[in-house]
Parts: sequence; structure tokens; C-alpha cells
Amino acid sequence: MISLLIIFIAGSFSALSMAPANFYPALFVGLSCLYISLHRSKTPTSAALTGLFFSLGYFGFSLSWIGNALLIEDNPYWWAWPLAVSGLPVILSIFTAISCYAYKLICKNNNNIGTYLTFTILLTISEYARGHLFTGFPWNLYGYTWIDILPIAQLASITDIYLLTFITILWSIAPAFLLTSNHPKQVKHILSALIIISLGASYIYGLTKINNYAPQSAPIYEAIVIQPNIEQSEKWRLENRSKNFLKLIELSKYSTHENSDDKKAYYIVWPETSISHDLLNSKWAIDLIKTTLQAYPNNAYLITGALRYDPDKDAYFNSIITFNNNAENIHTYNKSHLVPFGEYIPLSNIFNIAPIVGFTGFEKGSGQTTSDMPEGVKFSPLICYEVIFPNESISHKHPRPDIILNATNDAWYGNSAGPYQHLVQSKFRAIETGLHLVRSANKGITTVINPIGQSLQNHNKQEPYRIIHQFNL
Repeated sequence: MISLLIIFIAGSFSALSMAPANFYPALFVGLSCLYISLHRSKTPTSAALTGLFFSLGYFGFSLSWIGNALLIEDNPYWWAWPLAVSGLPVILSIFTAISCYAYKLICKNNNNIGTYLTFTILLTISEYARGHLFTGFPWNLYGYTWIDILPIAQLASITDIYLLTFITILWSIAPAFLLTSNHPKQVKHILSALIIISLGASYIYGLTKINNYAPQSAPIYEAIVIQPNIEQSEKWRLENRSKNFLKLIELSKYSTHENSDDKKAYYIVWPETSISHDLLNSKWAIDLIKTTLQAYPNNAYLITGALRYDPDKDAYFNSIITFNNNAENIHTYNKSHLVPFGEYIPLSNIFNIAPIVGFTGFEKGSGQTTSDMPEGVKFSPLICYEVIFPNESISHKHPRPDIILNATNDAWYGNSAGPYQHLVQSKFRAIETGLHLVRSANKGITTVINPIGQSLQNHNKQEPYRIIHQFNL
């Protein structure tokens, strides 16, 4: 039991490698402890327990914020908090446990270059599996630790974050492998040199990519990105909906001071579910959107998250709607990667628990798309959680977008690690695709991210605000 406690502490310490700390040495220490513990395990079952307890520490601490959504004022499901903060780490830890079981089964008590690579491959496969199976939850993949060292982070642009995760594991367990293997000193020196060379080469590759990045000049478009900072407990109260809407309108009004030069088009971006379905059907709200947009000197568009109801299907959608300056809906995207239990009930056709939880969920959209604006700008709409999935941030069936647009609401998680970890994943989607990413959050962090993962404008204020970003294509 003492050994399991130690490996749990090692996993907990590894959580410091994720945002907001991004302390990558913690991952080197933690994964090295895991590798040594597996080497000392007697059976595949004991190896699986080792992997389980390591990940319980890692996910238990790095995802401790996950239960905050249940502690929102007046939430009737506060009693489920223990299940949320413990249940998800347990589920995610099973993937690591399986990879450790397979490692011991294959490698037994050997400890050579083959076993070193086998462990790296198996742990990467487990990370890939948890990001894809059962709708997937690729949160806090090991490669995310490099976000503060952008030259290393650029490796994700070669394929995606999973390549960087593989390399991160390879580097992290190298000290443990060199310490415990029986290779001659000369071989260990050669291996150490190869690890150092690969680190240096990766850094040089990323630095070259960053130095060769040329920001676009002569901006002709303008994004006005809004963060209203509405408390989650206040967001859906019937008496507050009009007040919240008017706050968004006020933040979106044309300002001659900020917009001194006429642009080809203006794009006002509101967060996830900024407009409720009743306001979408309200003439005064639509007229106010029209008045606000027509005050701009050239074509202006409102791109907003919306809670939409379709009476024909008797279904609710979590959507992004684009209005032109006549307040006409010219494009609607419905969220297609929904959050299990948060936005839909898994297996509801078999186990109907909606009467128990009082929730039927959103209808799933038809898949990722590209929105084509009249002036030629194309954007990929992503709603909240959808931005965490590598290779799903842009459509591969539609024209390549110019920008990724992420409307989110991190008010659920308060001032915790959650919004910072969400931001890190957004930055990696920009690196992977080589596109700008515009992120509008109700609360949390609103920003514009360039294709090499830098936040051009980044704010986490408590009062309502907007950021202005001018760009070209």
C-alpha cells in the first residue's frame, strides 16, 4: 500500500505540469516514477494498479475543478459533486491501468530499449484511446505541458498534439530508463546524447517556424470579441434575460474612437448561448440587433452563441447563429460534439433517466462545417467543449476556413484551473491548423490566438469588456 501511496503522490505532483502552472519538470518526475514502479512490479495486475493510482492522482488533482459546475447557486444537483470529482478521474485512469497491464504482460521484467519504446507507445495509445472512445475526453494530454515553451509546442503542427504527447512521454521517462537499465555506460551515454539532441532539434525546428511566421499586414477586417462576465447563477433567470442581452448590445456598439478606420467588414462575436430562444423570437431584440449592426460604417455581422428551439423537431440546440446587418440569420451551426450528461444523456434510448434528472438534453448537430461570409471570410464554428478535440476543429469536407471561432462559457467553473486548461487546448488547435483562433467566453478568458499559439490579446477581467482585433487574410 505504501508503494501505491507513493505513486499516487507522483501522479498528483505531475498535475503541476498542466495549466495554470505548466511546470513541465513535474511530468518528468512523475512519469519517471511510474516507469520505475512498473519495472519493480511483480505481475501485470500489480502494474495495472500502479498505473491506476498514478492517474488517480494526476486526473484527481488536474481535474479537481470539474465539480464546480454542480456548486453553482441554486443548482439542485449539488449532491452529485462527489461523483463528478471522483468518477471522471476513475474512468480516465482505467485507460492508463490497461496500458500498464499490457506493458508488464509484454515486457515482463526486461528493461531495455525495446521496453522503453513499448511503454511509450502503449501509454500514447491509451491517451489516444481516452480521447476517442465513448465520445472521448482528451483533456490534459501530456503534450499540453509545453504551451509556455512555444518552440517545443510547434511539434504539434507536424501532425497534432498526440505526436507531441508521444515525444513528451519518451523524454519524460528517459531519466528513469537510464537509471534502471543494465546497459553499459557507453550505451547510456549515447542514449542520453540522442535524447538531448532530439530536444535541441525540436526546439530549433519550432524556433525556426516561429521566426518564419509573418503576421498579416494591412488589416481590412475587424473582430469585436465580447466577454459580458455574467455569473452562471444569473444567466438563465427569466427576469435577467433582457438585462443580459442589453449588456451584450451595449458592449457591441460602434465606437468611433476604437474603429477610426473603415474596414471591409466587422465581425462582432458573442459567447456560447448568449441569446435564449425566446429572444430569438422577439421583435424588439431582433430590431435592436439590426440597429446596432447598421450603426457600423460598413457591413457588420453578429456571430453569437444561442440556445435555439426548433418547434418542428420539438428539440433544443446549442447553436452559433450569424446575423447580417439586417438582422437576418444567414448561417446556423448546431453543436455536434455534445458533453455527456452535461448536454445529453448517453444511452437514453435504453435507460431513460430524464424524469429523474429533469433533463432531456440538446439535439446533436450534423457535424463540423465552414461558414462562408459574403465578403469571402470563412470561419470554422466551435462551441465550448468542441475545441478540445484534435483533428475536429475544422471540417475536412468543406473549404478550409480562414479562422477558427470558439464561443464558450467557462462561468460554470469559476476562477479555477479549468478555464486556463481550456485556453491551452484552444492554443494548440491554432498551432495544429496554422489558423487564427478567435475565442469569446461569457466568463473565463477571451482572446485572439495566432497560428503559432500566441495570444495577441488576452484578458481575464471580472468586469464586462471587449477586445478589438484587426486582421487580413
